[in-house]
Amino acid sequence: MIVPVNQKAGERDMKKTHRAWLVCIGCALLLFCTSGLTINAFTVFQPYIMEFNRFSNTQSSTLITVRSFCSFLSMLLTGVYFKKLSLRTGMALGDLCTVLGFALYGLAVSYPQYCVASALVGLGYGFAGMIPITIVIGHWFHEKRTLAISICSCSTGLSTLGIPTILTMLVERYGLRTAFFAEAAAILLLTGLSFLLVRSDPASAGLEPYGEGTAQQKKSRTSQRPLPGRSYAVLLPMLILMGAVMSVGYSHLAVRIRSNGFDSYTAANAVMISGLMLTGGKLAYGWFSEQFGCFRSNWGFGMLLLAGLVLCGMNWHSTQTVYAAAALFGAGLSMTSVGLSAWAGDWCSEEQYDSTVRHFQTAYMAGGLLFSSFPGFLADRAGGSYIPAYRVFLAFSVLVVLCVQGVYLVHTGGFALRRFPHLPRRHAPRHHA
Repeated sequence: MIVPVNQKAGERDMKKTHRAWLVCIGCALLLFCTSGLTINAFTVFQPYIMEFNRFSNTQSSTLITVRSFCSFLSMLLTGVYFKKLSLRTGMALGDLCTVLGFALYGLAVSYPQYCVASALVGLGYGFAGMIPITIVIGHWFHEKRTLAISICSCSTGLSTLGIPTILTMLVERYGLRTAFFAEAAAILLLTGLSFLLVRSDPASAGLEPYGEGTAQQKKSRTSQRPLPGRSYAVLLPMLILMGAVMSVGYSHLAVRIRSNGFDSYTAANAVMISGLMLTGGKLAYGWFSEQFGCFRSNWGFGMLLLAGLVLCGMNWHSTQTVYAAAALFGAGLSMTSVGLSAWAGDWCSEEQYDSTVRHFQTAYMAGGLLFSSFPGFLADRAGGSYIPAYRVFLAFSVLVVLCVQGVYLVHTGGFALRRFPHLPRRHAPRHHA
């Protein structure tokens, strides 16, 4: 029986598509471990670490500083690291650093031991976090790349859906050490599963990238010009501030709630609500960006972020206000999470995409490093209150939104509609049917 050529091509395309999305799922599992469980869900552990070990607010925040510094250092070394190892192997070893870090958290009995554990967890994020995952997705997807990155990014929010409540229950019933060991075991299991799914590139599986050779792959960027140096000079400091709001502000959310007199279950529920809104917000931001452009989407999600921070900067008297603040904060943060790769795609050519993402991610992580001790420092001087820190984060966010939107107006004329190249743009030619 003779099989038509079109049928054979369709079967190959189905196989290619299927494999690419499996790689996407594997990358999502890695990011779930290295970012979701270590940054988002870890906020549940902070009040218990302070209580059981009698650490000060500054000491608690310094643990995040150590983690952020090692993440930043490992991100700077990713170029050298992945020249020695394949992306698949290097990311798996990075995730094993996370496993060792949580195991050491469970064994730690002193502040220096907690710092070493935080360092291992930080290395895990750098070597198995957003930078290598973005590269892998770039290898596998020539079409729907933004969607794939959004799916991976959503996995970090999933870590707050039920996980904080489970971790709180484990700590309350079985102790902090048991909860740390349980998380280490879960990360180890997921690391093995992701290793089975991920391949460094399609060639290693005898396939081509998803969307290879299609018309959609050949679509033009919003702006083919490189981002001017003056825009970089203004934008990178703003991304540092954005990293402070996302990494540090979110990490201290449970401590902020507990310092206002609410119990651990209220804090865990608020973190879960925030994670739910963060996860849904990432998908919504991606969809709205494709339909209306990042420029317009940034205004909407930026306002959600500012509204959430306004509430976080107030003294709460009811659980309803706590949950409202967490929901708005989480929804707004979706812009800061997915936006980096989307903005890089709007502001640069295909050839410059990887390096631009790397620069953006490094600046973003630098913000988490530089400001990681900032909330605890302010709290120690404000009678244990974290309200002043969130008011500062509100000011940071206003600057970030205005700066990003300004770059869009200057560089792309405000049209960031990558999916619709036929629409008029300031620096891109019209395409007619």
